[in-house]
Formats: sequence, structure tokens, C-alpha cells
Amino acid sequence: MHHLVHRPIDSLPTTTLSWLSLRDHFVATVGARAGEGRNLGPALVLADATFAPRSRFPLHPHRDMEILSVVLEGSLSHHGDQAHGGVLGPRSAQLISARNGIVHAEGNDTDTPTRMLQIWFRPHTLGGVPAYFTRELAGRGRHLLAGDPQMPLRADARVWWVDLAVGNEERFTVEGSRRGYLLAMTARVRVTSTGGAAPLDLVLGEGLEVGPGTVHVSSDSEGAVLWLDLA
Repeated sequence: MHHLVHRPIDSLPTTTLSWLSLRDHFVATVGARAGEGRNLGPALVLADATFAPRSRFPLHPHRDMEILSVVLEGSLSHHGDQAHGGVLGPRSAQLISARNGIVHAEGNDTDTPTRMLQIWFRPHTLGGVPAYFTRELAGRGRHLLAGDPQMPLRADARVWWVDLAVGNEERFTVEGSRRGYLLAMTARVRVTSTGGAAPLDLVLGEGLEVGPGTVHVSSDSEGAVLWLDLA
């Protein structure tokens, strides 16, 4: 039987502050349920965060962690002790390989809200000089965000941004002992799988763990999904 685990909105730890709204898919990072949840392979955290205008996290440290930030709406600023401060716009990503340690903070220095995803991966190689990488997506389609030489994750994982066109279907296959995770990133989606199970609808922001097999994903509106292929 094809292994599918739906992660509905009301099952996900959510933190709502005056300056931040954040929903956690794996291990919760902040709020009353911080530390709850479980990893999916090397993926420890998938946080879906919306910053209010003119807000940011306080500076905080990371060590031996791969941190991928993906901007969906608005503008994400990066501040820290490295000479890599900058601003990311929509459809762009930053990978920080924290290695021997960084101190940083993300935030929104604009007058409109910013929505971003942040994914933490447990690295398979420790130590070294911290490294930063960025990527911007050109055009609609199926884009590899991280897990290649341009965005080299120290983890057995690949992350995809996949745009959905109305009337088209995208196919995702999980091989062998690997695991997949689908996030309905900017649209409601319908998922059908091999094995005859009933179609499953994910509202915006919901997730789905996918075991070995193939799923087909479609939407009745323009939007995009995030796909994680994990060891």
C-alpha cells in the first residue's frame, strides 16, 4: 500500500505573535510546542513564516546545520556576523551551511508582509568555514532549489519548487527507501496516487508525507508546490 500521511493545517504547531505567524511541519522551533514533532530523514524543520512589516528575529547562533530559506512573497533581509547580508525577493532562495558557526537573523525591512519557508537539514559532514549560496528562479516550471553544485546541501536531500498550471499534472516518484514531502505552497492541490486510494485535497499550507511510489499533483488555480526528496 502506498504510504501517505496527510498533515492537515490544524495538526501543525502554529505560533502567532504581533510580528510573526509561523507554522511548523516537522520539529517545532518556537512557541508553546517548541521541540515537539519529528524529523523526516535529514529534514529537521520546515517552518512556514510570515513576517509583519518592519520586523525580524533577534540575532541567534547556528552551528553544523544546513539552513535553506525560500521567499514566497515580499522581501527577506539577512543580517549577521558574516559579510553576506542581503535581500532576497520572491522566487529566490538562500542556503547557509553554518558549519563551525554563524550568528544571524532574518527579517522584513519593508512596509508589506513577507512570507518565507525555512528548512533545516542535519548535515552528514561537520565543521569547516561557513558557506552561503543563493539562487533565483527564472520563469515558471520545475526548479531544483537545493541539492546540486550551485546549492550544495551537506545532506542527502533535494528540494524542488514546482509551478502548477491549471489543467496540467505534475508527477513525483519516491524510490526504494527514500521519503518525499509535498507542501501545498501557494495553492490548494489535489493528489492522486498509484494503488487506487481516493484523491486527497491539500489546502494551502498543508503537507503530505509520501512513501515509495508515485503521486500525481494538480490544481484548479495557478500556484506552486514544494517537493522534498529525502534519504
